[in-house]
Amino acid sequence: MLGSARLGVGLLAWRTANNLERPSYEVIRRLSNGIELRRYQPYTIAETTIKSTSMREGSSTGFRTVAGYIFGKNKPKEKMKMTAPVRMTKSGGAAMAMTAPVRVAPSTEDTRVSFVLEKGYSVRTAPAPLSRDVKVREVKPHILAARRFSGPPPTEGRIEKEKAIIMAALQAAGLKPAGSTEKEATLVYGYHDPFITPSFLRRNEVCVRVEDCSV
Repeated sequence: MLGSARLGVGLLAWRTANNLERPSYEVIRRLSNGIELRRYQPYTIAETTIKSTSMREGSSTGFRTVAGYIFGKNKPKEKMKMTAPVRMTKSGGAAMAMTAPVRVAPSTEDTRVSFVLEKGYSVRTAPAPLSRDVKVREVKPHILAARRFSGPPPTEGRIEKEKAIIMAALQAAGLKPAGSTEKEATLVYGYHDPFITPSFLRRNEVCVRVEDCSV
């Protein structure tokens, strides 16, 4: 009975998350291995940067920090609606080998965690964060190559595996990643909570920014 009840709560959480507002985009091309090439419209995010030795460690702390802002730690103490996805990316020292399935020697890096704000908010109209650790900024229009998969929040090894598949598909299609480095061009999206929603129903995506070549 306990298992059935937990599954029922998980299914409710999954349905609720599927109805959350998401950034607007159009699929402009489909590449190999189920990769979508998406053109995103601009949107606004609340973001924090966490020093961490792994993305999973940083994402947990970052999630709580930005969730605090969303749920009222702002001026004028306005509770905003949750949206999807939660965005994560990493920059800093070379803590991961780009194609290896394991981490090399640990180092401290910046993990950026951000929530997408509702479409009614802009940088000018969004509530002011009370914490200096939270910044509100606009994400400009961009193109992403996204690969979707289910399961728990991905490990860094899984992220690198998915990224390698995307990079190979981009190369085959004659497309190039955007950004000065590959790490800056990569994002991890989570569409469901990592605690209640069953792992087999969770939607994760690894995304690589792509140069706009009007494809």
